[in-house]
Amino acid sequence: MAFFNLKQKQTLRLLQVLCFILIAFLISWNLYHWSPVSRNRIRLKLPYSYEETVERKGNSSLGEIDWYPCIPTTENVECGSISCFRKDYLNPEAGYASIALAIYRAKKHPRKGSVFLNPGGPGGPGTHLTLHTGSSFAKLIGDDWDLVGFDPRGTGKTRPETRCFGSNVEYDAFFANTVIEQGITVSSIANLSDPQIYEELVPQYQQFLALKKGQAELCRQNMGDELSFMSTTTVVRDMDYISKVLETADTKINYWGESYGSIIGAYLVNMMPERAWVRCYRCWSNEPTHKWPTNWLANAEKTYEIFLKDCSKAGPSVCPLTQYKDEPWQNIEQRFEAFFDATAKEPIPVLSGHRPGILTSGAARGLLEIYLYNPQRWPEAANVYSAAFAGNATLLYNLLVPPLPSSTLSNQNQPTRDLHRQAISCLDSPPPKSPTDYPTPEDLARIGVHNLQEVSRHFGVSLGVSEADGGCQFWPVTAPERFSGPWGSGVELQRKMVIISNTADPVTPLTSGLLLNSLMPESSTMIIQDGPGHCSNGLPSLCTAKLVQAYFSGTSNSDLIPQNGTVCTVDVSTFPQPDDEADRKWRMMSQEDRALIQALKDIRRGAVGGSGRVDSGG
Repeated sequence: MAFFNLKQKQTLRLLQVLCFILIAFLISWNLYHWSPVSRNRIRLKLPYSYEETVERKGNSSLGEIDWYPCIPTTENVECGSISCFRKDYLNPEAGYASIALAIYRAKKHPRKGSVFLNPGGPGGPGTHLTLHTGSSFAKLIGDDWDLVGFDPRGTGKTRPETRCFGSNVEYDAFFANTVIEQGITVSSIANLSDPQIYEELVPQYQQFLALKKGQAELCRQNMGDELSFMSTTTVVRDMDYISKVLETADTKINYWGESYGSIIGAYLVNMMPERAWVRCYRCWSNEPTHKWPTNWLANAEKTYEIFLKDCSKAGPSVCPLTQYKDEPWQNIEQRFEAFFDATAKEPIPVLSGHRPGILTSGAARGLLEIYLYNPQRWPEAANVYSAAFAGNATLLYNLLVPPLPSSTLSNQNQPTRDLHRQAISCLDSPPPKSPTDYPTPEDLARIGVHNLQEVSRHFGVSLGVSEADGGCQFWPVTAPERFSGPWGSGVELQRKMVIISNTADPVTPLTSGLLLNSLMPESSTMIIQDGPGHCSNGLPSLCTAKLVQAYFSGTSNSDLIPQNGTVCTVDVSTFPQPDDEADRKWRMMSQEDRALIQALKDIRRGAVGGSGRVDSGG
């Protein structure tokens, strides 16, 4: 009998333990199920091709977000991916994709919805933007919005990814010491009518096209048809899908895009005007063609002149490129040209940089053009180039090439360097009608001479260091769907979109923003920021920021829409120094305004463009 009682007690204890485990599991499951993360694990039933119920693919369901830890861990940001997007929205048999997300959650409730963010490029990962600048964007857009960064097709953690090269090492080795890495060099711009310039350009463009042909073949070998699914048209359909997952099938899409991100926005409002609501585009870019630099460089000379004049005004204590305060800015320009001319004749060997190599005149000039993108880094540019003028080109060279993998400076977690930009832009570009339309080295040389003579004498052939576009005639695939318009014609939006352009943007000129505004006069309004830099956060403006804040707080088409053509001035100096005008403004600002200015600076620092060199801004 004693043995029987012992067995009963053991059985009872076992049942108690099992009950405890079951209760603990149910409590933990409910806590997880009702957590902020799991509330967003939504199963989606939508019209069109999504109306398929929940189809299992691996561990994911169609329309379900798989959450995972953010890297780096960031307060109030949740990371995950939506698995089982269609690679091709027109072909159910093409397989599936997954889109990486990083969402900065609204802190103020009730929340208004979601705003999609894109940093530009093409090739800039939106998850990086949210992870590093989500809290800053919340100060600008409002903390009652969820801010959604996503990696567009072919970029970041989205799959399929662009992997034409096996590693960053292979990528760097392919382009090392070529015209794509080192840029296009002209011996001098002193006499742009000299036929020698054309003769110098032709062999460089021969090498350029050979490299483009080679990289396209590598992509064909290593990726095949996977390259077909990375167009901007597909990205817009992804945004539509994500919006329906995060919100409802009827919720309007709210969007913020910079540079190339403005192209995504233009596709959105023209492909799906009924889906677009709050939109803000900064530094509008025209539809890409192989003649991009001719359009893009329209304001480069204006930006460069501001750089030189502001340096002179600041004096050598802040800008060591000038020899004395208020020195004629043309003197600084002449010293730059003397350096570029000397380097064209004799490239500078750099033995103590990230890797041993040379600095060419084309690279030095191209890096200066990139510095013009971000006026907040002009003091750094002054120090880097003054050191190069004095014979130490290491700092300048290190902006051009990444550290070797064995270097202690090499970051093993650095983003993949590959042909993201090419993969997207070549699918968007109209294919040549016939091989006779393919640009030849001679064609590119003639365009280069034209750009030097008519568009930008200093930077007419210098964009390749940051924006190495072209060669799409070799691209091995076409997109299954390519939106080609109409653009602006008959588009009616429920709420006007806001376009923001700078008066001196070195790569997306004011004329481009004005063009978009004129194409959609009833559906757009424009803010013109009177200042230099690529996109309006290149140099912060309280006026612009407060108009944007008000716009995102509005609820109707007539509510808090900026007046078309509003002009805003900037509130930060290009070469800051104590007690200058900007410093006096700063001291008089409220804490709230200071926080907003700082947020704009942080957004600029956190954005990643297409090239990753200096601050291309995408």
